[in-house]
Amino acid sequence: MRARAESPPPRPIDRLAGRALAVSGVALILVALLHLAMTDEIGQIVRRNTTGRAFGFLWPPYQLDHVAVGVLMMALGAVGILMADGVRSGDPRAWRVGLVVSASVVGLAVSIMFTVGLRYFGEAPAFALAAAVIGVVGIGLSLPLLLGLRR
Repeated sequence: MRARAESPPPRPIDRLAGRALAVSGVALILVALLHLAMTDEIGQIVRRNTTGRAFGFLWPPYQLDHVAVGVLMMALGAVGILMADGVRSGDPRAWRVGLVVSASVVGLAVSIMFTVGLRYFGEAPAFALAAAVIGVVGIGLSLPLLLGLRR
């Protein structure tokens, strides 16, 4: 069995990045809860904008997708919270997981921006708020992690 290398002593950026992971994790969980709470509202929007037959065909997979995204955002937030102490202490494995969380959040924000379009944001203010929070979380999480990469 290989001996585990000691982590280098923590730096100020480690503490900042760890705090960013913890705060971002909480924010992601809150957005996920909002996302899940809006499931029925989204269903009503789809119902109002489609025929009964189209709604019966479209809504079940759309609802599954909507709920799955909410559950996965909660998991991503929890992973961020759980990795925060490791990042604060300078553990390189925790940093790698933190970077994966960061890349996932940024990817989610970018995919929302390019797939939904600005017109929809005007019609769904809660969605616009959630998308903005995800974008801010992605940037706020990524900056300290990228600045603190060990060279």
